Order: sequence, then C-alpha cells, then structure tokens
Amino acid sequence: MTLDTPTLLVLNGVVIALCGVSFILNTAFNRNDSVGRIWSLAFIAGMMVTIAHGATESGQMIWWAIVVANVTLTIAAGSLWAGLRRYNRRSRGFWVIATISVLVLAATLVHGESADRWAGAAESWMALAVLSVFGALEAVRGRLRRNLSGRILAVALWVAAIAATARAIVFTVDGVTGTVFLTYFNTANVAALSLFLVVLMTVAASALRVQQASGRAVGDLTDGIHSAAGVLSAAAFAQAATDHLDRAKNAGVGLALIGADIDNLPEINVAFGRAAGDEAISRFAAKLRASAPVLAVIGHRASGRFLVLADAASAAEAHALTERIRTSLVDEPLKGASLIRLTASFGIADTFDHGHDLTALSVAVSTAIDTVKGRGGNDIAVQLAAAGHDGS
Repeated sequence: MTLDTPTLLVLNGVVIALCGVSFILNTAFNRNDSVGRIWSLAFIAGMMVTIAHGATESGQMIWWAIVVANVTLTIAAGSLWAGLRRYNRRSRGFWVIATISVLVLAATLVHGESADRWAGAAESWMALAVLSVFGALEAVRGRLRRNLSGRILAVALWVAAIAATARAIVFTVDGVTGTVFLTYFNTANVAALSLFLVVLMTVAASALRVQQASGRAVGDLTDGIHSAAGVLSAAAFAQAATDHLDRAKNAGVGLALIGADIDNLPEINVAFGRAAGDEAISRFAAKLRASAPVLAVIGHRASGRFLVLADAASAAEAHALTERIRTSLVDEPLKGASLIRLTASFGIADTFDHGHDLTALSVAVSTAIDTVKGRGGNDIAVQLAAAGHDGS
C-alpha cells in the first residue's frame, strides 16, 4: 500500500498531537518543572506547524499559514534545545531562539506571497538544522553526557539537521521542480521521516523526564529547617552560610565551600528503585555529618547535591577535608542496591580566591562539580578565581 502526501501529513499531525497532548498533560499534573514546560512549548509549536501546513494543503493558498508554519517550526526546534540546556542546569538561551525566529519571519516576508507555500522555506529549514545541531551537542554534554536517552535524542537531532540542510541546499540549487527534490526531498518523504523522529524523540524525552523526577527523591522534602536527609535545607543553609561568611570576613578568617553531587543518582533510582535513591541520599548526608568538622555548616541544596561551609586555613586544608569525605563514602555499600558503592563529584572554592560572597562561591563550586562530572565523576576539582580577583 502506498500512502499519498495528504495521508502522511494527517498521520504526522495525529502523531504529533497525541504525543504532545500526552506529554503536556503529564507535565501539568505530574511533573510540572521548567524542563517539562519548555518541551511542552515545543510540542505546542509542533502542533501549530501541522495545523498551518494542513491549511496550505486544503487546495487554497493561505498566506498567513506559511508565516506561522515557518516561525513555529523554529520555535519547536529551539524549545527542544532550550529544554536540553535547562536539563543540564544551563540558561535556556531563549534570546537565541527569538533572534533566529525573527530572521526566519523576515525572510518569509521578504519572499512574499508571490513565492506561494515555499516562501522562506530554505531559511526555515536552515534554522531547523542549526537549532537541531545545537540540541544534538547539548544532548551529549553535562548531566546528559552518559545518558542513553540523551544519546538517542542526539542521534535523532543529527538526522533532522542533516536532512534539513540537504533539503535546503537541494531546494536552493535544484528548485521544487527538480528531479532530486521531487524524488528524495518531497513533502511525503519529509512527513514520513518526521513521523519517525517525533516518536523517537518523544520516547527519549519522556524517559529523561522520568529519570529527572526519580533523581529528586528525598532531596526535595524538608522537615522544619532541615531537609529530610537530616542536614540544613537549601534556604536555611543560605541564611546560616551568609552569616558565617559575613563574620569570617570581619574577623579575617578563611572559609571553604565544598560542594558534592552524588554520581549516577538518576540511574540508581531507575535501576534499583526510589528506595535505593533515598538510601543513597540519606547515607551520603550521614557521611557528611560524620566526616565534616563539628562547627561546619552542612546544607542540602537539591536531590543529590550538598554543600559544606567549613574553616580552612589554606586551599590544601580544604582539599584534605574533601578527600576525607570522599574516602568515607566507599567504606560501606548500599544495602538494597546490589552492594553498589557510592561515589560523588566534589568541587571546592575558598574565600582566599573568591571572597566572602556566597553566590560567587556557589557558582565556582557548581562549575568545579560540572568539570568533575564531565570527566567521569568520583574526583575533586578546585575552582580558582579569575585573573585579577582581589579576594575581598
């Protein structure tokens, strides 16, 4: 059986609508976070693309539908990339998406209604290719670097980028009536490829959402000023640490902020269940309380990430303290997770390099942790100050 172009377009639209509605409802009622909201925007934009293209296939040329299709296609691809950036705890990059969308809009308007349904086509496909490349690169870095679902998304986005680039080039060189375009890059073939990629990316994105939700576990719960793991909650830690830093600055005392992020916590939750993840977080907190100096301030920033603010006469002393904490982690395995031994990525920033500002110290620690995770985890990195910092 041969499927004609209108049938493939309808199938493509139905699949996008079903995947989108399912994802959006899941985000609204179960996992309403920033990543889910951004990817929901991508699905909404994708549905707008299919509606707009459907309007142009009705037999009557509707000019505004072409404009909407081109811009919303850019927004859909850009939102997928922005969601991946947010998943990796990076800025969303909406200004990039807005800039590219404006360029696509301008190109479509310049070509004008006389270009029919192909107005701004090449420009919108190149925008799709660029944003798909951005997304593919983001899917193999940071928290997604060793994630199977991230790799699946990367492969799908590379396929989309290559296909969009090739179609734009052939369209520009050969035109819509050329043999190559009509044979390989016609609307029916593109709709069939889109159908496959949408399903693949929806499954991968949904898996990432499940892993992200399972990674939070006990880390998001609080009991008074403490997290459920038994150390200060993020808000309480920020208040206590700011007070300690202010007094240390007045007294001329050095402090070190040590950050720790449990390695592979989402994978532990997926493989062994949330109970194993909760055990990992609780045991990690207990190890911190036992290993850190008595007067140190210990905070639970989020899920498997902790912060310790402690006295440190030098960077070497801070490193020795961190090494002691790291070593204590592997003393005993998790009981319910096939005797798996915990590891963590550690980052250090001290007041000698970064001053007594908690925000500056926290940013430096996060950067150091990301560096360690980027090279496989289970290590320590010290974030030095930029050249010219006065350490005040």
